Amino acid sequence: MSAPLVSVEDLHVSFLTEQGSVRAVDGVSFDLEPGKSIGIVGESGSGKSVTAKTLMNLLPSYAQVEGSMKFDGRDLREIAGKKEKHFWGVEMTMIFQDPMTSLNPVKRVGEQIAESLRVHMNRSRNEAMAEAGDLLEQVGIPEPAKRLRQYPHELSGGLRQRVVIAIALACGPRLLIADEPTTALDVTVQKHILDLLDDLRKERGMSMILITHDLGVVKGRTDEIMVMYGGRTMEEAPTPTLFECDGLHPYTEALNATIPRIDTPSHTRLVPIPGKPPEVIGKIIGCPFVQRCRYSTSECLTEMPPLVEQGEGHFCACHNPVGTPEGINAREANQNAGYTPAGLDMKEFEIPAVRRDTGEL
Repeated sequence: MSAPLVSVEDLHVSFLTEQGSVRAVDGVSFDLEPGKSIGIVGESGSGKSVTAKTLMNLLPSYAQVEGSMKFDGRDLREIAGKKEKHFWGVEMTMIFQDPMTSLNPVKRVGEQIAESLRVHMNRSRNEAMAEAGDLLEQVGIPEPAKRLRQYPHELSGGLRQRVVIAIALACGPRLLIADEPTTALDVTVQKHILDLLDDLRKERGMSMILITHDLGVVKGRTDEIMVMYGGRTMEEAPTPTLFECDGLHPYTEALNATIPRIDTPSHTRLVPIPGKPPEVIGKIIGCPFVQRCRYSTSECLTEMPPLVEQGEGHFCACHNPVGTPEGINAREANQNAGYTPAGLDMKEFEIPAVRRDTGEL
């Protein structure tokens, strides 16, 4: 195993607000090897984008960051302190969710691609424009010479996202972070964009962090998956391993159930995850998924399970993992007690949990 290109250890990110300290990321750790890709999956508010923006040094001044972040052995926080302007955008770069807000509406496409080449790579204007045309061709945009002269509003959503990808790849980064890169695009365009990113990653030997709320997006396009919820890592595994078992963590299982499948009959209702994400103001006691979990017990209310290796390279933070004797027993006990997760508040949820432990239903 080669040395990791990116190494994150026990990362904590919080924001001071009038209501208190919001713990957006709470102890996340992962490694990413050169040329490999990892998918960070979770619903809105799970801490995915905050993790990415922390790596990119894009957090506001009132954010509090603790933990270790290294890129090729270098401390990212030290690099930020030295204000190395040729690091972000050259060594690592990021694609944001909405291509329309990522692009300058009053500058031509060619100028926006050429700008990073001129600033970071010291290209002349003519050289930069020529490379910009080559980049547009690489990302699959037809008639690149014509597109260079156009403004963002003259392009479709899919073409705008390809322009954003061209800008991100202009300086040959070693790490590409793609934060929900197919938001607001139709399904067929989404597939083309995702396949393009995967092909470019392999051709260039880049590492990639793909952030999404959809497990179906990362299947077959990443080497590893990290599932986040409530700012914490719920499960981490090689991509084939996670899909073979449909996930050991109840949250991963629930995410899998929400994916539409071709082999299901038409008009089959999707299975939503009941309830809502937890409040992350202050310290969360116990597992953050407890109020929405079919496998929860009273232990889950008071103790956050550690991230434990359940198989080779497969880690899960759950007292009652799916498919294990503990998980099967917990789910059957909940069913017998008539409990179904529905985002209950802690007081309401605690009553059936305590009764189960005492044997009183």
